[in-house]
Amino acid sequence: MKEVFDIVIDLTEHLLRRCLIIYLLHGLLAVKQKYVRREYLVEAGFLLLTTSYYVAVNYLPIMKKLLYGNEEGIVESRGSIFPMFLSMLVMLVYCLYFYDGKKSRISYLIFTAYTINELTMFTLHTFFTLLFRVTSDFMLQLAMDANEFILKNFMVIFNGIQILWNLSFQVVFLLVFYYSIKALKSNLSYVGKKINGVQEMFLAVPSAMGFCLCIFLRSILYAYHGSQIKFLIDEYPETNVLIPLVSFLSLFLIILSAVILKKLVESSEKEVLVEVYQNRLNDMEEHMKDIERLYDGIRGIRHDMKNHVADLEILLKQNHTSDGEYKIEMQRYLDDMCHTMEALDMSCNTGNPVTDVVISRKIRKAKQEGIPIECNFIYPSALRISAFDLSILLNNGLDNALEASEKEEKPYIRLDSYVRERMFFIEIRNAFTKKLPEDGEGLHTTKEDAALHGMGMKNMRSCAEKYFGALKWKSSNGEFLLTIMLQGME
Repeated sequence: MKEVFDIVIDLTEHLLRRCLIIYLLHGLLAVKQKYVRREYLVEAGFLLLTTSYYVAVNYLPIMKKLLYGNEEGIVESRGSIFPMFLSMLVMLVYCLYFYDGKKSRISYLIFTAYTINELTMFTLHTFFTLLFRVTSDFMLQLAMDANEFILKNFMVIFNGIQILWNLSFQVVFLLVFYYSIKALKSNLSYVGKKINGVQEMFLAVPSAMGFCLCIFLRSILYAYHGSQIKFLIDEYPETNVLIPLVSFLSLFLIILSAVILKKLVESSEKEVLVEVYQNRLNDMEEHMKDIERLYDGIRGIRHDMKNHVADLEILLKQNHTSDGEYKIEMQRYLDDMCHTMEALDMSCNTGNPVTDVVISRKIRKAKQEGIPIECNFIYPSALRISAFDLSILLNNGLDNALEASEKEEKPYIRLDSYVRERMFFIEIRNAFTKKLPEDGEGLHTTKEDAALHGMGMKNMRSCAEKYFGALKWKSSNGEFLLTIMLQGME
């Protein structure tokens, strides 16, 4: 009966461990597109595969003989190393097949989950083993003192203590494992999917160190010396403290590395937000300069208008000897007045003063760089889309187009917009003959300061999502096309 109860506890605890690994993966990884609506089947398959492997390795005599060389199972602690590696490999292959994302990220999560599992066991096992020994010694002492009740029920009490010890160990283990996984997941969830190679290395090193420690402990924990099994903690009593202490510190370092990375990302995002707000202030300053320039020009024309009218009257009253010369002089004067007025006019009239200023400024910049630009943008006043949000989209989109066009031999930019029912579309085209910079997670910047410059696309995406829209891009036939889709507000 005791053996059956132990098996039930063991298998239940194993299932709960694997459920906690699924809990870690869920939210940090997404299943591949073809399994999107069958996530529960992927998770059930994970549990079935890993549990079947565990049962085969630990309870089937043929598998025990194959892996350990005998049907009894593990006789030396180092014998458990290869089955553990094999179990981790099975789990990794399964996740790589069913889950989407960078292979390094999937490998890190599986590897770290196993490491946390091992470190949690070594942190608690020595303490519970010591507790069991103290309890057993106490019972033996009572039996030796001829305690009648203990003598009559010795095996029943001893078996009960074993069951209670086993159950207590599994409960405490699962609690520590759960809170460790939860802490790791909460910090990694904030960091998100887009971490660079250095950050991945920062996370992986503590896990690798902890895993190496676990392999080392498994290789020396107990072994046969002659005909007797020798335990490390018996040979070296100080390891009763050192093993759980070092294991706990290694576990703590894994969680700490995720916490530190989260803090670094938070700090970086704050710096990026400061930069973004500074850019917006610069944009507002440019808007104000354009408005001031327009106002000063209008005021200047108003001041000079009387002089212009007086000059025209003088020209009309003059006796002119040649109608041809007279007409040429009049035409020149009128042309100068037209040029003055045109200098104050916006390069693009979109129907909204904010988008007029933004696009006109980009057109002037393009002309200064010698880049042909065509504008067919109309502000969708009926859709109640904020001009400020559109200015963010246009500023960043046209800045990217200008940056890309500067590197082309035959540059050009074209801005279009159109409405389809309640959807507003913005299309920005530019010459682009190079390879599109993508990393498997989407488009990314090629600038050195990727954290700051990558915020431009992030701001555009945020604006699009605000209107239940999206960004799409493609590159073909020497042209890059950015399409922005926005849904009009009711």
